[in-house]
Amino acid sequence: MEQRDTEIVRDPVTGAVREERHVTVDPPADPAGPAAPVAASSEVVNTFNPARRTVEVIYLVFGIINGLLLIRMVLKLLGANPLAGFTTFVYGITDVFLAPFRNLLPTVGNNQSQLEMSVVVAILVYALIAWVIARIVTIIFSRNVTVARSSRSRGMRPRGY
Repeated sequence: MEQRDTEIVRDPVTGAVREERHVTVDPPADPAGPAAPVAASSEVVNTFNPARRTVEVIYLVFGIINGLLLIRMVLKLLGANPLAGFTTFVYGITDVFLAPFRNLLPTVGNNQSQLEMSVVVAILVYALIAWVIARIVTIIFSRNVTVARSSRSRGMRPRGY
C-alpha cells in the first residue's frame, strides 16, 4: 500500500520554509500470490439539521413580506403615482399585510410625500414574528443527524505492483 505524507519544515538556522514529501510503500504479503493487501477502511460522515431548511423558508417568507412593505414605504415617501401599474401592484399586495396596523399611528407628510408610521410598525412586528417562529421551530425540531458510511476495499493492489 502506498502512503503519501506532506510536511512543512522550517530550517532553524536560516528560517527558510520547505515542503517535504514522503512516500511509503508497503510490499504485498505474498508477492507471488494473487492475494493483495486489504486497503484501510474509510468513513464518510455527513451532518445535517432537519429544522434548518424550515427556518430558512420562514425567514424567506417574512423577508419578502418586509421587503414589499419597505417598497411601499419608499413609494409613499417619494410620492409615486398611485395609478401606475407597479405602484398599484405593491399597494394591493401590501394592503393585506398592513390591514392589522391600519390607522395605528398618524401619517406624516403632505398629499404628495407621506410617511406611513403604520408601515414602520408592521415591518418591526413581522420581523419579530419571523424571529419567534424560527426560534420555536429550532427549539422543537432542531437536532443534528449524523450519517456515516464505511467502505472497505478488497483486492486493490498498490501502484507499482
